[in-house]
Amino acid sequence: MKSNSHSVIVTVAAATLILVGCAASAEEPSESQMKEAMLNEMNHPEGTTKPAAPVTIKFFKKQGCDAPTPRGINCFFSIEVASSNIGASMYNNIPSAVFYKDGGKWAMRPPF
Repeated sequence: MKSNSHSVIVTVAAATLILVGCAASAEEPSESQMKEAMLNEMNHPEGTTKPAAPVTIKFFKKQGCDAPTPRGINCFFSIEVASSNIGASMYNNIPSAVFYKDGGKWAMRPPF
């Protein structure tokens, strides 16, 4: 009987580790979620009602993310934006940003 209880404990521990691993990876935003959050931040910055000109993303590639922190998750990426607003080009020089969940949806903290 002692052998069976040991097997159950090992099985439960292994299952817990698998579930924790899956949950941790699910906490990181996908490339499309990051892109959507960035577009929202660029086109609807906090404190303004309307940007000078719409910003689009011509190229976006997720590189990877650091471990989660209370502020969110710092993720690295390559990006190229397009807009008639010359100020939008500053986003081309940003290698990373902090992403967080806002009401179940991923959002980006302003990088400036």
